[in-house]
Amino acid sequence: MSRIVCQFSCGAASAVATKLALAKHKNAEVVIANAFVKEEGADNRRFLADCEDWFGQKALQLRDEKYGASADEVWRRKQYMKGLNGAPCSGELKRKVLDKMKRPDD
Repeated sequence: MSRIVCQFSCGAASAVATKLALAKHKNAEVVIANAFVKEEGADNRRFLADCEDWFGQKALQLRDEKYGASADEVWRRKQYMKGLNGAPCSGELKRKVLDKMKRPDD
């Protein structure tokens, strides 16, 4: 069975998009996925908890293991912060982590 996956970044835009997806897809399985990044401010965790109350649903909190969920560690190992294809921390700590939990029919 297919499901709807909302990638929640702890920002206002993804909060509203997630709320709209939940309202639109009431009869579907909706998964709210959040990729934890160690260096993000504590307010992100507070906002996530507030949004979980607003959504009426908990978020699946994912965490990179290779780099300890640390942007600093990604930059140290890769030896750059931003290149032609963007920041390596976004790819390693968010996109790859979120891609691992996806199913072909999402």
